[in-house]
Amino acid sequence: MKILVLGSINIDFNYYVGHITTPKETQPSMHMEVYPGGKGLNQAVTLARAGFEVQLAGLIGSDGTEMLESLNEQLCVDTSPIRVVQGRTGHAVVQVDDIGQNAIMIYGGANQMVDEAYVDEVLEPYAEGDILVLQNEISCLQYTIDRAAEKGMRIILNPSPCSPELRKCDLTKVSMFFVNEIEGQGLTGCVQPGDILLQLEQMYPDSEFIFTLGSQGAFYKKGDTQTYYPAIDVPVEDSTAAGDVFEGYFLAAYFQGKSPVEALKYGSYASALSVTKRGAAYFSAPTMDKVEQYLADPKHRPDFTAAPPVLEDA
Repeated sequence: MKILVLGSINIDFNYYVGHITTPKETQPSMHMEVYPGGKGLNQAVTLARAGFEVQLAGLIGSDGTEMLESLNEQLCVDTSPIRVVQGRTGHAVVQVDDIGQNAIMIYGGANQMVDEAYVDEVLEPYAEGDILVLQNEISCLQYTIDRAAEKGMRIILNPSPCSPELRKCDLTKVSMFFVNEIEGQGLTGCVQPGDILLQLEQMYPDSEFIFTLGSQGAFYKKGDTQTYYPAIDVPVEDSTAAGDVFEGYFLAAYFQGKSPVEALKYGSYASALSVTKRGAAYFSAPTMDKVEQYLADPKHRPDFTAAPPVLEDA
């Protein structure tokens, strides 16, 4: 089994503010930092730190070459499929408030220059049973899904951002979805978590779903199998890329043959560790040994006495 992450590679501009800026408001930023980011890079970094051999494919502009050189020196990710194209590297403007919550605006840049020829190139070495991890921060998504499905690859999708173009895609070939409430609402038009999950199952009956609810924990659902794991209560410094870290560690545990609830557990603990640090996964994603140390410490266990969120359809 080989793992390919085809996704966005961004330069993140993180601004630390007292609160998320509202319409017509101007406020000062207390601090600003620049990080490597993008959902594709975040997920590849996380899977590598969890112990897997991962190949990262994507496009950057000439302004991203220095960042790529730094990544090659410090990461255990195969970046050989990454190409430099004309134009600017994708970037994100990230506001992080006093309690660690964020608001993110992305500019696609080179990420939106992925075309069919490039997809064919990066998929060529892969075959049936290999894994493709996708998000919606790149162009040519439908073609990528179709070609990967023809090869018999297992397709993992985080449908973020949930754009009008994404809603037109045929996602029935996706093996596993990672969605939060915003993405779930965008795909289904439903608001309540239970309605979202029910509608997703009706739309994609052959898929698996991981439904993340932030501080309320996360669910796994496939057919009649449903399981839940509560969130870990930690002081939040920066929640940027927490969902990507959760996904990476869920997948790492799941690919190792662990049960869905164990995979939820690994994802929950890893993302809890990540939010205690600033920046995207390049800085915040923990290594597997750190996650397992955290798992073994009784003081970090979640509250199992609290009732899980109700996921019944209205």
